[in-house]
Amino acid sequence: MILRPSSWMLPLFAALVLGSVIPRSLAAAESSSAEEVVASNRGKDELPFSQLPEPLIEKTPRNESAENRLQLTTLLTKARLQDHRGDVAGALETYQRAYRLSPGSATILQEIVRLGFLLQRNEIASRYAILLAENQMTMTADALQRVAQYCLEDGQTERAIQLYERALALLKKEGAHTQALGIHFRLLSTYQSHGEPKMAARHANEVAKMIGEPDKFELDGVVEQFTSGGLRSTFEKLGDVYLEADQPDKAAKMFAKAEEIDPSPEVHLIHLAKVLAARKDWAGAQGKLDQYLDADHRVSGQEPYALLLKVRQQMADSPEAARKEVIDRLRKLHDASPDFAPLAYFLTSLYAQQEDWDNVIAVAAPLIEEETDADALNNLCQAYIAKSDWPALVSLLATSLDGNYNLDTINEPLDKLIADQKKWDQLAAYLKSLTPAERSLNERIGIARLYQLASQGQTAWSWAESAFPDLDNQEEARLLMQFGLQAFRDQQEEVAEQAFRTAIKLGLPKSQTSLFYFYLATTLEMQGKTSDALRTAKRAALLDEESALLRSRIPWTLYHAGRTEEAVKEYQTLLEKFSDDFANQQTRQVIRDAKRLLSAIAGQRDDLPQATEWLEQVLDEFPDDTGAMNDLGYLWIDHEKNLGRGFAMIQKAVAKEPDNYAYLDSLGWAYYRLGQYEQAVSTLEHAAKLAESKDGTVLDHLGDAYLALGQKEKALASWKQASDVLQDDDDAEILSQVESKLKTHT
Repeated sequence: MILRPSSWMLPLFAALVLGSVIPRSLAAAESSSAEEVVASNRGKDELPFSQLPEPLIEKTPRNESAENRLQLTTLLTKARLQDHRGDVAGALETYQRAYRLSPGSATILQEIVRLGFLLQRNEIASRYAILLAENQMTMTADALQRVAQYCLEDGQTERAIQLYERALALLKKEGAHTQALGIHFRLLSTYQSHGEPKMAARHANEVAKMIGEPDKFELDGVVEQFTSGGLRSTFEKLGDVYLEADQPDKAAKMFAKAEEIDPSPEVHLIHLAKVLAARKDWAGAQGKLDQYLDADHRVSGQEPYALLLKVRQQMADSPEAARKEVIDRLRKLHDASPDFAPLAYFLTSLYAQQEDWDNVIAVAAPLIEEETDADALNNLCQAYIAKSDWPALVSLLATSLDGNYNLDTINEPLDKLIADQKKWDQLAAYLKSLTPAERSLNERIGIARLYQLASQGQTAWSWAESAFPDLDNQEEARLLMQFGLQAFRDQQEEVAEQAFRTAIKLGLPKSQTSLFYFYLATTLEMQGKTSDALRTAKRAALLDEESALLRSRIPWTLYHAGRTEEAVKEYQTLLEKFSDDFANQQTRQVIRDAKRLLSAIAGQRDDLPQATEWLEQVLDEFPDDTGAMNDLGYLWIDHEKNLGRGFAMIQKAVAKEPDNYAYLDSLGWAYYRLGQYEQAVSTLEHAAKLAESKDGTVLDHLGDAYLALGQKEKALASWKQASDVLQDDDDAEILSQVESKLKTHT
């Protein structure tokens, strides 16, 4: 979840849920008699009846649908009573539970949003506000825009697009042209970045029409806000969008408008060349590029050179011939202006394609220190490795370090180097001859990170240690954090432990030191040092007693060590302390993870009510949590309860993550429980394929489905695979069940 202030949404949703957008009453869901009961007992004792009637005994058991309706009515009545009596938090939780019995109910969603903001649980209210916007067709354009913006900031692009489109339709009906123009711009950019050029072009049409005829759309004041350069950039953007959508004629008009507003003849040449290339007029495009290059223009970065290559590839006898022609022409330009990095680095990429490593080095090396470029660094790295130029490679390591002391820009060629034993042995011999004191600071760090990539943790640590004296505390802490985390990911826990212990001794502020204790506790537990890990986790928690994240490491350590009873108690303590802290979103994520794990533990104990309750609580707060949906649906299906709701939840999870084999396994098992064996086999076979036949549970389920279809041999083969996998996974309970099936059916 993106951390951001939700205060901008408060006025909107206060008006949204308290105003006349949706009737607040839940009369449609509750009987008038329930209203009378509430009214007549207002202010009286909590239990209004002195005697309760005898329970009715039904003649025909209710089916799942009838049971759900009854439960929904009960929950809605309870929620209204809680709200009436001032138990706002209780009412919110009850409405959240009711919502899953009536998905899409705008009336219930309105109450959740209202109460959520009333309790200042803004993120929860915002999540349900998205659902409300999707299910309430009378929401205002302004409200839709704000919810769409929230979705966009939260990375929910498709949802944002749908809401913006609805808002746009409303604004057009209202004649709100200024706001409509803004949304057209937003949608244009969003579709473009989302890889949908045709849709982007549709909105480009509207933008072009509106800013081209500002009088007609009452936009004079708006268009005047653009500077001449700014309006030129707008038309250029529209032109590029049309080119991406393969609409060169429209692009030409936009580029002409841009040139008319603020002339830039050299840039216009490139625009014309792009349009001609899109029309497949290769000779015409070549002519415009010739004009640009002959005038030695330098205003468009590498784009003209890339376009030249594209054009020559269409006109030359072969791709190789085209590349040679472009290299010959660009080399002359480069020799005349060797310091122009865009040209040099494009030329370098062409040399690299034909493995002309001498020219890669000659062209790029003189510029790389002053003007770093990811592709150029990558090409130079390949060149130095191919030439076995180890001194130059060490220097390049220093240049390639990013702000977190990582070598991400050249990881790919370095990985290939490490995999080439002969080359790596040569480099290792050279590195062994170096003395750390004689190397620059960044060279020492670069060598340390290289050894980490090669999984030589202790050697990497030695080089890293040599760098520490030349770093201030904060930079040393930054390096130690990155170094320790990488060592941990590489399962080099002893090296990670060294890094975290060193950081702890730096005397950093408590907020930083506590985090190093947190990671150290994790590292110690992964080494089986549970007692030390617990002490370390407790020390981290003591340094910041208001951090749920730090406190959560204590129960996690116990759980990982197999001390489940103690872990459950500690998780309960964690929940007691932090469950009511809705202001800190990191805390909410910790609470969610704790409840998910407690559900898993309850499931292992066959405590279905508790296992489902924890997952229900997760979904109360995070209604779109696909993992919780899948887990709850699977629990219900596996125990043959709430089959309809469980199946619907699993389907929703699969729809959101169609390649998640665990979700597909749940869906396949649901089909099996519902007696739809052919769909079960098809779905479980797909799940097994995605899992590369390495998940014992999937294979076990597939065996059951095969047997249900009378395919005994396939069932036995699947169970045999499951048995092999489960023995490696040391999963005794499921393994015992699988072996029993093999024995029974063999």
